[in-house]
Amino acid sequence: MSKLRNYSLACLLLAGSASGAFASGFSIFEQGAKASGVAGAFTAIADDASANWYNPANLVWMEGRQFQAGINAITVGGDTELDVLDPAFGVFTSTTFEPESSIETPVHFYYTHKLNSNIAWGIGVTTPFGLVTEWAQRPITFSARKSELTTIVLNPNIAFRMTENWSLAIGVDYMFADVGEFSRDVPIDLDGNALNGPEVIGASNLTGDGDDFGWNVAASYRNGGFSFGLTYRSELSPEIEGGIEYENFGPLSPFFIDSPGSTPLNLPAQAAVGFGFQLSDSMLLSIDVAYAEWSSFQEIAVDIDNETAFSRDFSILEDWDDTFSYRVGLQWRTSNTNEWRLGAVLDESPVPEETLRPSIPDAERTGLTFGYGYTGNRSTVDFYYMALFFDDITAVTGEEGVIAGTYESFAHLAGVSVNFAF
Repeated sequence: MSKLRNYSLACLLLAGSASGAFASGFSIFEQGAKASGVAGAFTAIADDASANWYNPANLVWMEGRQFQAGINAITVGGDTELDVLDPAFGVFTSTTFEPESSIETPVHFYYTHKLNSNIAWGIGVTTPFGLVTEWAQRPITFSARKSELTTIVLNPNIAFRMTENWSLAIGVDYMFADVGEFSRDVPIDLDGNALNGPEVIGASNLTGDGDDFGWNVAASYRNGGFSFGLTYRSELSPEIEGGIEYENFGPLSPFFIDSPGSTPLNLPAQAAVGFGFQLSDSMLLSIDVAYAEWSSFQEIAVDIDNETAFSRDFSILEDWDDTFSYRVGLQWRTSNTNEWRLGAVLDESPVPEETLRPSIPDAERTGLTFGYGYTGNRSTVDFYYMALFFDDITAVTGEEGVIAGTYESFAHLAGVSVNFAF
């Protein structure tokens, strides 16, 4: 436990919790089952109500009004392992730890309306960022016990047809972010003898919520069997206002006073460019490259209202990197009612090995997708499945809350969307 004894007590209380709270090292790209069936390579070819998210400039190419509702099922933790060998955390032989497993179900809703041949508008409710991890075994819980972040974005857009082939769109993003729980166990070594272990193990928990406004722009080009799309969404930085609670500190409880607190949550600006190629009357190829400016997430700076000698304002280094993802999809129609889809994605991770914490065991990943759509008279039902393979990654110890170990992960994603045209 020597590493833990060397931390300041304020960082001991909050480093793992705060880092987990705001280390949403992945965005939820799955905001429509048709798009997800082609691995999200949808920027140029978006043609259902989810175009409001993937490329709102495409709204002018669609007819009438559409409404869509959908849900995803994402497995969390069940296929993740952490192999630890870190004497500073009391693990002297290679030991495997597993997080708690759960299934998370983000949803999406859209409504679009083409007013005339040159103007269309739409509105969407999406969950573009999220984080849920939970560990139950010590010493992992000394870094992070449960980390839970939910975001909801309300996004109205208006699109204009500029020429026969070009359209543009502009929109507003309103985000509400909720930090449901970011907790960790806190070991305190009273006698200074690390071999005896900590005499007191308390817990800290950070909760709160906040909101922010951003903006987005998009462009679309269509000419015969070729299509092109470009989108940009601004950074969002809701100020999380909430509090820190402490429990189970026994005789040390008077030194740990619950307090209001706040911190900004810096979520990245994002851009995507896409190309669509109509290979035949029944087959369409799409290619996307997406960018996320995660370098804006450099630190967690926590402002504690009721400071004590043991709980003070502090900042935690994150030092994340900008990322790219590369997506390709193929869809082919076998009849007027049946369409099949395949896709693949290579997605970079923003998290350096030096700041990789159990609260978000992220790594570069490769995803393979399968999708199917059934079109009726005025409605379409779309399904998709994704197998997501994470590269093994080894955390390099040094920063607060980082445990030396190798993460292995895999995730299942599936979803359904129902789209109505009227």
